[in-house]
Amino acid sequence: MSMNLRPRKRHVPMIPIVSLIDIMVILLIFFIATTTFRRQKAHLQIALPETKGIGGVAAASDRRIAITITKDQQILLDGNNESADTLAGALKKLKAAKPAAKLELEADTNTALGVLVKVWDALRAAGYSINDVPARIQKAAESSGR
Repeated sequence: MSMNLRPRKRHVPMIPIVSLIDIMVILLIFFIATTTFRRQKAHLQIALPETKGIGGVAAASDRRIAITITKDQQILLDGNNESADTLAGALKKLKAAKPAAKLELEADTNTALGVLVKVWDALRAAGYSINDVPARIQKAAESSGR
């Protein structure tokens, strides 16, 4: 019995590269077919026509009572001057007098955040949900006097 001193050939596992390439091509086609490309949108300046008869005057039940914050940081509730401390009491009186009344917040773009937070606190204290009070923030030059 003689010993076999020749190194034995090790079996190298075959990796089927051809099938991997096929899978990669299928994935590439899938991603190309399902990808949505965003188109660049053109921004145009449009002057919209204005009307005086349509939508100008809301019905009395649809009209919202305005809480206005002026550029001088003054707070007005339906045209009456209020301070941040007395606003909650005035809102409670308003809610007692008109429970179905809806509010809206009109603020100048330069309104301090602290004033807005005080108004929101007063709304919460009076029992109003902030989500039910839409806010219109605009420059004083664009706002119309009521």
